[in-house]
Amino acid sequence: MKTMKKTKSPLHDQSRLKIVCDHICDDIENLLNILNIEYKINNKMITMCCPIHGGDNPSAVNVYPHGDYYRGNWKCRTHGCDNIFKGSIIGFIRGVISKQKYNWSKEGDDTCSFDEAVKFGLEFINKDIKQISVSKTQAEKTSFTRIVQNITQPESEGSLPKITRTQVRQSLEIPAEYYLDRNYTKEILNKYDVGLCNKPNKEMYNRVVVPIYCHEGKNIIGCTGRSVFEKCSKCSGFHDPLDGCPDKDNLWKFSKWKHNHGFKCQNHLYNFANAKDYIQKTKTIIIVESPGNVWRLEQNDIHNSVAIFGCNLSDRQKLLIDCSGAMNIIVLTDNDEAGEKAYQQITDKCKKIYRIYRPVISKNDIGDMTSEEIDIQIKQFIKNEIK
Repeated sequence: MKTMKKTKSPLHDQSRLKIVCDHICDDIENLLNILNIEYKINNKMITMCCPIHGGDNPSAVNVYPHGDYYRGNWKCRTHGCDNIFKGSIIGFIRGVISKQKYNWSKEGDDTCSFDEAVKFGLEFINKDIKQISVSKTQAEKTSFTRIVQNITQPESEGSLPKITRTQVRQSLEIPAEYYLDRNYTKEILNKYDVGLCNKPNKEMYNRVVVPIYCHEGKNIIGCTGRSVFEKCSKCSGFHDPLDGCPDKDNLWKFSKWKHNHGFKCQNHLYNFANAKDYIQKTKTIIIVESPGNVWRLEQNDIHNSVAIFGCNLSDRQKLLIDCSGAMNIIVLTDNDEAGEKAYQQITDKCKKIYRIYRPVISKNDIGDMTSEEIDIQIKQFIKNEIK
């Protein structure tokens, strides 16, 4: 008896979909306007409050219409909505429609289907999927290029010129008073060159700057800065309360955290240079969200932690872990909904290769834990569970 071969829908043809995504990205501003999304164009990146999970962080979502790894990829930095709806521009459309049309709020709720999102995109660019043709050679080339980009993304990037560690230290007030007031030691802040930028003409003015060095620990490749101001109850920006609230077009400049222009945090693991020998020795790597979590563990003689700059482990970051010699992964993302989603995403990406553990901690954030709590809840866990 003959079995009928199932014909693949052209709506699922990856090569055709790439062309659809390229056409959508050519007119990305019109798309966002049609979807009634407020946004800010920031060089090669578009930032906005997340139109999917909601929230008022104006830099929560980053959309890359010209391409980060491919055109139209996007990240929800606070809740990982791109992990739920996928990180393509079609996934973005699907997530937005799910919120606007189906009132989606959490996993398990009704969502826009993938086919519905593709059809929306086709209608937007006024194309018929059957009229889009891709040669076999072009399809193979596209697939190969994506793989090579993920593996060989250069470490030297961004707009920073070559800056030595000495120059970095001379440009900042180290140690940063902001973190001294939060019970970080002078020694740990000096070790990581964490200091205040007080120069009004600099990109990181009024921010505590965290330099990020290459994986060999020799050269600076970027930096991230935490505003010294707290969240404004009126505009949700992190600005000097004496200056008044910024207008909507400039609110993105006053985000809680800000990377220097051009720095791609998803290509790096913070503290990898310092941690790699300890990772090899213990066969264990600890994944946390932010540099502050790394410092808190370091203060308590835990030296094998790295930060992923948020709630998403990228393919590039996983490649670094794969090269680290680790056999065990301890996930210490924040003790909240976003941190739990990050744990699930890391588990899905790494469970076939690594043993994965998640200790129960009493505080929302490792940075809020006391030394005694870290000894009991984390050190004892490592001693008892990691063999």
